[in-house]
Amino acid sequence: MTPNDHTPEDHAPLPVNPALSVREEPTAVHQPAEQGPMPEVLPDAPPVPTPALDGLSAQEVTALIGGGDASAAEANMALEQAEGLDPVTES
Repeated sequence: MTPNDHTPEDHAPLPVNPALSVREEPTAVHQPAEQGPMPEVLPDAPPVPTPALDGLSAQEVTALIGGGDASAAEANMALEQAEGLDPVTES
C-alpha cells in the first residue's frame, strides 16, 4: 500500500456522542481600562546633573545610569566574540 492509497475506513466519520453539547456561557461584559485621577502630590524627580556642552563626563554618566559591574560587561563582550559577533558594531 502506498501513502496515496486510502480505504473507506481511513476516512470514516467519528461517532457522535449525544451527551456532548455546546457551552453557552454568558460572555463577559467588556470594560475598557480608563486612566485614574492624577495624584494630589507628585514625587520629586531625581536630580539630573547639567551636562557640559562638550559631552558628559564619566562621573556624570555614572551618576545618571549608576555604577554597574565591569566584569559583567567584559563577560558579555567575550561571549559575543566567542559567538563570532563583533561587540563593537553589533547591537
